[in-house]
Amino acid sequence: MKRLPFALILLAAVLVPLMGQARDPFVGTWLLSRGKSEFEPPQNFFKRTIIVEATGTGYKCITRTVSDRQQTIESTFTAATDGKDAPIDNSPLDTMSLKRVDATTLEATAKIKNRVIETSTWKVSADGKLLTIATKGSLNDEDYTSTQVLNRQ
Repeated sequence: MKRLPFALILLAAVLVPLMGQARDPFVGTWLLSRGKSEFEPPQNFFKRTIIVEATGTGYKCITRTVSDRQQTIESTFTAATDGKDAPIDNSPLDTMSLKRVDATTLEATAKIKNRVIETSTWKVSADGKLLTIATKGSLNDEDYTSTQVLNRQ
């Protein structure tokens, strides 16, 4: 019986600080909804998952795309939300920068050789269940757009 009060105090010491922290709406695993998403020109891939982790000053983003031939391509970047360029691994893009617009919106800019190739807006829904990424870009004189709708897993 003497251990019960100590266990409750220990539990409270751990839980109370966590209760005061707001959950970051971007952090989590997101799965693309192909039926709700649009790509122009059309894209031929089977599945996409985006994993977003908090880094303290920004995010680590891991994008896993499974091609229609069942090959997985994974690209990663870690960027602060200060608008400064950060390198992207395993991507045709060289860098990505992020800026926080508000609690549920980020603006992203991707570059190749210091030239802006695409811009996107990442928006988490009010209920926190959907992430919509609206992208516009141009690569090799070909314009492209997409609206990716991802469900929180």
